[in-house]
Amino acid sequence: MSNLLSRQELLQLLDKIMRPKAYGLNEKQGDEVLLAFCAGCPDPVGARWLVVECLDPMSDEELVDRAMNMARRNPADVPTSELPAGHPLREIAD
Repeated sequence: MSNLLSRQELLQLLDKIMRPKAYGLNEKQGDEVLLAFCAGCPDPVGARWLVVECLDPMSDEELVDRAMNMARRNPADVPTSELPAGHPLREIAD
């Protein structure tokens, strides 16, 4: 897995994820930013869940703090019931 990103780096990426038009990002670029954010977290799959699926109301800072405090987990070890076999997050595994 890639190196973990700092809180500030994650906040900057999250801002791009939340406001892609403000950064002039197309859909593919937005997906790449999301993958970069997830790859920079201890649990990339959990981080993706926080950004894409979690319905808990929270600020960007709270989301990043939650992502940073997750236990380290390699996407290669995540069952296919949680992350499909061909998902791009699996490519960031060791």
